[in-house]
Amino acid sequence: MKRFLVLGMVLVAGCSTVEQGSYRPKSGNEKKVHGRADRSVRPADVTADFKAFENTEVAWAGIITEVQFKETERTIQVAFKVEHRDFDWKDHGGGKPYHLSATGDGLFLAGWAVNKPARIDYLRSRAKPGYMIVVHGKPYQTRAGLVQLSATAVRPIKTSDFELLAEAPAD
Repeated sequence: MKRFLVLGMVLVAGCSTVEQGSYRPKSGNEKKVHGRADRSVRPADVTADFKAFENTEVAWAGIITEVQFKETERTIQVAFKVEHRDFDWKDHGGGKPYHLSATGDGLFLAGWAVNKPARIDYLRSRAKPGYMIVVHGKPYQTRAGLVQLSATAVRPIKTSDFELLAEAPAD
């Protein structure tokens, strides 16, 4: 009986450490990198002091403004131009579970490689201008005031699944 009581207490304690309604990564790769990403670092921080953050895994959200695809022998290279938006990292449930602020740090770029046998047509259907995107990655360089990330995981989110708020999302 003591074992069951102790086991029950451990399970309850373990469950209480996961914040109710928090953003949940979807793919296995995103889950892995999300846990180590620093969500407090913003594009403006990297622009101001690139050297301080060049080895830091970050997670940023925003709205895709442009997507380019380039096929190589073994991969499909995807380049995203993203309008950074403040994100509360919560799943609010309902019809539009994700809330993006109207404010952010401007544009950033993200490069991502997808191994074949992925097809460009499939990728185009998953990531379109106007979609929200969550990008995990490390700053690669800054050029003309834009931070370029080498993405380790991306998650495009359809327009039907996010809402653009007039103010910053409440924490």
